[in-house]
Amino acid sequence: MSYANALKAQMSITSSYANDASAAYEMVMEQVRALPEDCLEDVSKYMNFLIYQHNINKMNSLVESENEFNAKMQKGYDDMVQGRVKSLKDAFSDIKRRFA
Repeated sequence: MSYANALKAQMSITSSYANDASAAYEMVMEQVRALPEDCLEDVSKYMNFLIYQHNINKMNSLVESENEFNAKMQKGYDDMVQGRVKSLKDAFSDIKRRFA
């Protein structure tokens, strides 16, 4: 397939599948199929980079500030002092009773 034909196919696919996730997947697959074989390694590397970047962004949302961490630690300590927690042994005993 020539580059011009591949570009026309890409534009056609893009306009007809703009909002559908499975169609977007198909569009990407068609674009990959239209590439010369010597470009596939670069495509693979770029896709791995995108996956890495996505995973980093997911992990960043899990990071809490020092103030949030300290507040949670203080709440846990206060719960312990006030007797609002169970020992590990009691917690596992409860789990065994409920689910065994």
